Amino acid sequence: MRLSVIRPAPVIVMLLASGTTTLQAEDRPLGAMLDPHHHGQLIYPPAELEQHKDGTAHIRCTISPAGFPTECQATASEPDFALAAENLAYTSNFLPAYEGGTPVQSTWEKTYSFRASPDLTTPLLDKTHSAQPHYPEAADAAGIGGRITVICQIDQIGAAHDCTVSDGPAILQRASLAYFGLARYYPALKNGQPVPAQYRGNINWDASHPVDQKGFR
Repeated sequence: MRLSVIRPAPVIVMLLASGTTTLQAEDRPLGAMLDPHHHGQLIYPPAELEQHKDGTAHIRCTISPAGFPTECQATASEPDFALAAENLAYTSNFLPAYEGGTPVQSTWEKTYSFRASPDLTTPLLDKTHSAQPHYPEAADAAGIGGRITVICQIDQIGAAHDCTVSDGPAILQRASLAYFGLARYYPALKNGQPVPAQYRGNINWDASHPVDQKGFR
């Protein structure tokens, strides 16, 4: 899916002693933005998630004209949350700021909130320590798509067992089973203790995905 970013072009009127001057948006730098297609993941620190700690992190980065962060500083309610925000920034690409049609150095800042469920009644997929789904090349080339559901039993240490798959193209069934069967999970909790529980996951294999995305990258 391609995202269109529309930047507003306001006209700002400034009253000066010598008269009225109109400042067009093209004369002001447009701030840097996180590239919506090529950015890192915000990782919930496992230690904080295990203890169900909520928190926030505010990060401010210098973004080069080439669109990468050269220096970031983060403040957070817990040190791990600051590290998570910095990790996202340093593993991301940015759309640089422009001034007069030329990319320039600028700053980018963002506040992230972390909210942990007080009790995980169902397992949670650990995307940070699991590979992304890979669209089988043969299915991609043939334009084969579909929505596949996989149900697995997740044990106390976050490993999947006894996975079953819904109907669909055989090649996508196998790819979906491989993804969810080999993934890592945060187990369900009961009274603060990990317990076995069922996990239900879905993958929408969309054959019309953009070429540069390969479905999931």
